[in-house]
Amino acid sequence: MRYSEFSNGTKIIDKDRGGIGSLNKILRGLGASRIMIIGDKFLLSEGYLDRIKERVLDGDKLTVGAVYICEDIQDSAGALRDMYFVYMSNNCDGIVVCGSGKLIDYVKIMRLSVSAQVKDVKKFFNNSDIGRKVVDVPLVTVPCRFGLGNECNAMAVFYDSDKKLSRNIFHELLSPDYCIIDGEILAGNMSDNEVVYGILNTLGRAIDGLIAIKRARVGINIKKVDIHNVGEVFSRVVMTDLRDKSLDLFESRDEKKFARYALDSAYLAKGLDCNGMGMIYSTALAISDVKKIGYSQSLPIAIRTSLDYNLRYCGEKYSQALWAFVGWEEYSQYPSGARSKAFVDCVKSFADNLLNKYGDGENQIKLNDDDRQEIVNKMAYNPHMLNNPRYFDPLAIKAVMR
Repeated sequence: MRYSEFSNGTKIIDKDRGGIGSLNKILRGLGASRIMIIGDKFLLSEGYLDRIKERVLDGDKLTVGAVYICEDIQDSAGALRDMYFVYMSNNCDGIVVCGSGKLIDYVKIMRLSVSAQVKDVKKFFNNSDIGRKVVDVPLVTVPCRFGLGNECNAMAVFYDSDKKLSRNIFHELLSPDYCIIDGEILAGNMSDNEVVYGILNTLGRAIDGLIAIKRARVGINIKKVDIHNVGEVFSRVVMTDLRDKSLDLFESRDEKKFARYALDSAYLAKGLDCNGMGMIYSTALAISDVKKIGYSQSLPIAIRTSLDYNLRYCGEKYSQALWAFVGWEEYSQYPSGARSKAFVDCVKSFADNLLNKYGDGENQIKLNDDDRQEIVNKMAYNPHMLNNPRYFDPLAIKAVMR
């Protein structure tokens, strides 16, 4: 078992098997006594929520006040309203959520709502309207999938059904107190395609750490990334054994490897947290909206676009930025001007090959000129981009999108 902390405060605990065994000790340490457990129908039917309930109970010190099953994961407002009511009406004083990234995001927003005593979720869209913590609400997350890092960062995405738009919410109260990564839960809840997309999501987050915005800003970004130790994780996940490690994880279905890779994903989510959402996430989201496909299906194009963008518009600076990371020796045989291109080609080839080998054919997405223009329009007015301190140029992104 390892323990790690980054700037946003979430403490990560991982264990190959039985990581949830420490739940009651953690909750007691957080001062909780009456817990609300949140999950979905699948986790309930497979017995995972019963196991979590058993690990929470601790005589008179810890009881379960409510178990909430989120039935409609697409109804953001409805889910938040119901969870808020169940939590308050059962006098709960702590939360354990086990589920996917979207469910965890909802729980984080609900926790923020209770903590700040603000029931209207739309007030959270403007940071200036979010109050300070009034009530202490301990939150422990247990992810059942890996790749996005929702379980341990200080950001959540809410779908605004009135405006048909996904909205970012940033606040320190969104950062859970603990994230427990349990290899058994991960291995039992991920299909083959979900493993592929989990790998691509982790890959995308790592590459986002090297996204340069303008030549003059490359050094600033890399300095920020280094502060949060993302470089070490980046090289371990992406550069030194990119193909072998990921394909081995996919084919082996080994719980220890699941826990290890999920922890890498969580590290990346926390390490990049201060920079907001990256270019890959924003690009993939815009493609998803325009082409009416899943976010994960859009990832390969977004990864290729971000790498082409950096290579074309940052040139030598991007190559220099890559020197900041260990593992670069793998590309030392290339002449100076060809190093970043060799790295970029490696990543793009891996993303394409992985989807071609394990994809279902629907991942082959074609973009025409109208699509690219609509994607640029969505990125130009998308809060994921507007809230991002890296100032990407949508027109430059369009020029390299294919």
